[in-house]
Amino acid sequence: MHIKRILGTTAALAATAGVVIGGAGQASAGVSGPAFYVDHVLYRTVATPTDLSGTGAPDHSFDSIYDFGGVQRSVAESAPGYRDFNGGRWQVHAVSLPNGYDAALASGDLDHDGVLDALDEVMAAISAGDAVDNGVVKWFVCTVNKVPASQS
Repeated sequence: MHIKRILGTTAALAATAGVVIGGAGQASAGVSGPAFYVDHVLYRTVATPTDLSGTGAPDHSFDSIYDFGGVQRSVAESAPGYRDFNGGRWQVHAVSLPNGYDAALASGDLDHDGVLDALDEVMAAISAGDAVDNGVVKWFVCTVNKVPASQS
């Protein structure tokens, strides 16, 4: 399920458009450290210098990553081993926090671990109005691997 909202601010979109998962730039390909969460588990990536924005591929052929603009790690909806995983094709959604991060945690941190780290938590914060999905700002490909327990 994707919740679409009207763009909050151009500044938030511009800031997020330059961000790839975990803050690494597209040009800096390589294995990242812990980059994003999927269902409360940390994953890392190998960034690639790809841009799939002009392909015309349907939305359902991508998985979504919700980018908080550096306030916290991003949250993705799928990963390898999930039945609906699209093989590392991603749409990055810019997320803004109109009432601040603490309000988003209060309404979205369903397991009370101090971070939004699952899709249901992001959606809870969006439903409460404490997070806003400003839409897709980037389409690209990168691999996804669980962060080894010794590095999380």
